[in-house]
Amino acid sequence: MEQTKLVINKAFFGKENCLKIALNSQKECYMHWGMKKDEKYEWFKIKFNDMEIAQIYDVLDGKKSQVAFFHSFNGKQRQIWINKSADGESTFFKIKEMNKSLTKGEMTVMKLLMSNIIVRMNLQ
Repeated sequence: MEQTKLVINKAFFGKENCLKIALNSQKECYMHWGMKKDEKYEWFKIKFNDMEIAQIYDVLDGKKSQVAFFHSFNGKQRQIWINKSADGESTFFKIKEMNKSLTKGEMTVMKLLMSNIIVRMNLQ
């Protein structure tokens, strides 16, 4: 059996938080929300499909102002909100436990990664 490897793994760090996006060799895309607690990060991992990634891309690209998802994984349920700021200068990725904002530059990087992830998830 082939070992699962990360194909894309990008972290967007804040002062006390972090948002990661990752794609593995099995074409599974995950976002990880991290909060710093006692000098260590506590992570919340959520799997997204290509259609959900496309909806988030639309928020980052300014085609939508927000999108929300409800995920259930391994017995844990979580609501996710992605909202563009009114001035378009940042986007907020929220779950109950934390909120991580991305700047304009970070939004561009995330958008390009998401575009690449959608393509890779659908290639043979």
